[in-house]
Amino acid sequence: MYRETVGPDLFGKRGVQALLTDSIEVGNANWTGAMEAEFGARRGYALRPWLPVLAGTVIGSAAQSERFLFDFRKTLAELLADKHYATVAQVAHEHGLKVYGEALEDKRPMLGDDLDMRSHADVPMAALWTYADESKLRTTLLGDMRGAASVAHVYGKRFVAAESLTAVNSPWDFAPSSLKKFIDLEFASGINRPVIHTSVHQPLDDKQPGLSLAIFGQYFNRHESWAEMAKPWVDYISRTSLMLQQGRNVADVAWFIGEESPVTALYADRVPTNLPTANAWDFVNAGMLADALTNDGGDVVSSGGARYRAIYLGGTSQQMTLPTLERLAALVRGGATLIGVKPVATPSAADDAARFVALANALWSGDVGKGNVLATQAIDDGLKQAGITPDFAMAGAQNGDVLFVHRKLDDGDVWFVNNRRNASLSGEARFRVTGKQPELWRAATGKAEPLSYRIENGETVVPLSFHPEDAVFVVFRKPSKAEQVTVAKPTPVKIASLDGPWNIAFQPGRGAPASITLDKLSPLDKHAKTSVRYFSGIATYLTTFTLPKGHKAGERMWLDLGDVGEIAEVSVNGKLAGHAWHNPYRVDISDAAKRGSNTLEVRVANLWVNRMIGDAQPGAEKVTFTTVPTYRADAPLRPSGIAGPVTISVNSGAEQLNP
Repeated sequence: MYRETVGPDLFGKRGVQALLTDSIEVGNANWTGAMEAEFGARRGYALRPWLPVLAGTVIGSAAQSERFLFDFRKTLAELLADKHYATVAQVAHEHGLKVYGEALEDKRPMLGDDLDMRSHADVPMAALWTYADESKLRTTLLGDMRGAASVAHVYGKRFVAAESLTAVNSPWDFAPSSLKKFIDLEFASGINRPVIHTSVHQPLDDKQPGLSLAIFGQYFNRHESWAEMAKPWVDYISRTSLMLQQGRNVADVAWFIGEESPVTALYADRVPTNLPTANAWDFVNAGMLADALTNDGGDVVSSGGARYRAIYLGGTSQQMTLPTLERLAALVRGGATLIGVKPVATPSAADDAARFVALANALWSGDVGKGNVLATQAIDDGLKQAGITPDFAMAGAQNGDVLFVHRKLDDGDVWFVNNRRNASLSGEARFRVTGKQPELWRAATGKAEPLSYRIENGETVVPLSFHPEDAVFVVFRKPSKAEQVTVAKPTPVKIASLDGPWNIAFQPGRGAPASITLDKLSPLDKHAKTSVRYFSGIATYLTTFTLPKGHKAGERMWLDLGDVGEIAEVSVNGKLAGHAWHNPYRVDISDAAKRGSNTLEVRVANLWVNRMIGDAQPGAEKVTFTTVPTYRADAPLRPSGIAGPVTISVNSGAEQLNP
């Protein structure tokens, strides 16, 4: 149908290039015409005598019936992956298309293994929805992202995608500043190709903000109130994605999920407690152990190039099938390190239970060949016992405060480091690398600067300071000049305050006056005039300032706008200086400002919400058009315009590098 619609010239190499299998939400499926034959071939015994168990009848004993049910669930999961997802990929590839593949997304909506489901995709994919605060974050989505990234790493897929920024019942209530923490969480979870959900077609420019996907967003199209200023936000996503597509992911642990529950179910109500705190991990399942992992000395390597220093028994691995235990034993005897408690039994009726117990006893009593078995459930302790040092740690940060991704490059290493606190954070960070000097790269600006460091005990120690919910790259690519280097960090000095007056011109057609004058800055949503309070769109602020005579040539000069709702575009003397779209709302105006008198223009875009609330007032002349209800008349207004204080500061600045 797609080919017939667009024609052969716009299908495959150009035009339509990929299919996307969204999260599977069709309900449970438990039968197929070939079920008996498939079950017999996969499990090695007949299905029909056990069918009454599916209706609740115990056959033999409760334990025997439970083992059959495990085999039945396992068969269903295999068929879903082999007959649905593999078939979609096969047909897509026959037509020159790639497949972006989501899986279960939320807990366990049907019986299936989310790692196996995505193993057939060219671009494994997950999902992350927006949330009001951390308590509303669905932890199952954290598992979904980690699962997609794990599949990509194990099978050597360069890209890991995610349905990104999906929102519900919050129409047009997002700016880049509020979206940044969500996209950073994706990046810190292994995603490097966000797919924004959603960009609805807008056929009419005279009806704004226009159409939506019912109650769902994002509202990522040209009718967004801040669309004209979206470039720095898109640049941030693009730069970060590109950086995280470089090299090879570094994860020390292959974290075995067991054979009963998918990753999303393990994260159903909370994040699993037995995850490493200072080492990265990938999730692996029984299929990956059997077909994708092999020994390479003391490490285990995957068919896609991932390299793991230990295997950990997590999830539901207190029971496992005999073939899986045999595969683990082969990897250990070939040199692998295995961390975890001894499994108690096989859950499958197809296995020899006595043989299982004998092999487990042998492996956990020292019959390990070249490898090592550490009988502990505490993964950090196990890694320490195995001599596997932390890959990244930061003093002063609690578990979960700072997330990281480590990529190994041909000429060095790069860490993406994300402060999840909505508060500033400073401390010494320790990176498992030596012999190279660190650089701080910021995707928001595309600029880099050197960092202070010292090398000790096989690590490079770097003092880092984060703004609230900040994210940076720490790059090691150039040979270190010394064992310890200190880079001066001068303190900014305020040289001017821009209190006013300010002339503010409003985007026409949005219900506001042509312009107003403020003797002193205050938020537009607090203004006495309702036409200003309910304004949505772009407000252009104009003022002038004079640089003090003491300003020295060559000093870096910063304009700090204080609090802004929501995005600011700064021009000085008619020259674009930059954008401010998240805290701190600062722009480097060094190359645009001059001695003496200067003209400052700041264009500020806010959200559609205020105008929608204004349109809900009794007797209001409506400005907005939507296809769904939005906000009540008594809904709270969103911050709008420049609240200030606006200041100018100077310093000699850190040395700037060219990434």
